[in-house]
Amino acid sequence: MTIAAWLIDAEKRLTRVLKDKELALQDTHWIAAKALKKDRSWLIAHSDTELKTLERWKLDRLLRRRLREEPLAYLLNSAPFYGRDFYVDKRVLIPRPETEDLIEIALRKLERVHQPTILDIGTGSGAIAITMALQHPNAHILASDASGRALAVAKKNAKHHGAKVHFSKGRLLHPKLVRQINYDSPLFILANLPYLPVSDKTTMPKSVTAFEPSKALFAPEQGMALNSGLLAEACALCPKLVLLEFDPPQAKELCEFARCLFPDATIRIHQDRCGRDRFLEVSID
Repeated sequence: MTIAAWLIDAEKRLTRVLKDKELALQDTHWIAAKALKKDRSWLIAHSDTELKTLERWKLDRLLRRRLREEPLAYLLNSAPFYGRDFYVDKRVLIPRPETEDLIEIALRKLERVHQPTILDIGTGSGAIAITMALQHPNAHILASDASGRALAVAKKNAKHHGAKVHFSKGRLLHPKLVRQINYDSPLFILANLPYLPVSDKTTMPKSVTAFEPSKALFAPEQGMALNSGLLAEACALCPKLVLLEFDPPQAKELCEFARCLFPDATIRIHQDRCGRDRFLEVSID
């Protein structure tokens, strides 16, 4: 079988599953590029090349995974975020494009801050912490996660991108993390914690619920437990900024909770690129 013949057959099979011919075409070429360790232009230029037995096996193995609706990012071990590629696998959530908007908000708040301390709580793949370290080289970056498996991925990404990030394992603002904070510099707390209600499992696509880590998606108390817990713990640290990502239906309740904890702060809700309430900002001047 030639590369061209495999691509045509794979596209047809994938279209039946994804119900999207254009997406199936793109995914098929990405799968082939990954399996054959070639770029997509090479595939087109060498479409008449006969596949060797081992090459065909590698192609079919990846295709079977995609046919089961496993996310393409896990097949490629790569996901884009803020113009960079991050290693991902089933230990971590795949970074979402809307989380790039959190980065934009944070960078605007940091424009005139020379040497801030930035905490990334629930770092996962490390996308937020690493991006902030690269975009703001003078910052002292601390990142934590309750999952040691996730931290292994984050450290791999930090090394790949040459980002200076101090990682620690623990839940929210755990003692080891707090001991590393430099209180002589302004403190900024960023977080994209699990925030979805467990009830959402029944309506979400299989590509998410069957493959991405549930502990990185869902939280108790209708998804509010971790974000509210972080806000409560952050009070004692007197941060200059707390910036959280949340589920849009939680906006009003999260705002009210933040106002109770930070009565002198400016509380704002920011929308994501799709116009949905998505980020809570707590600013203390």
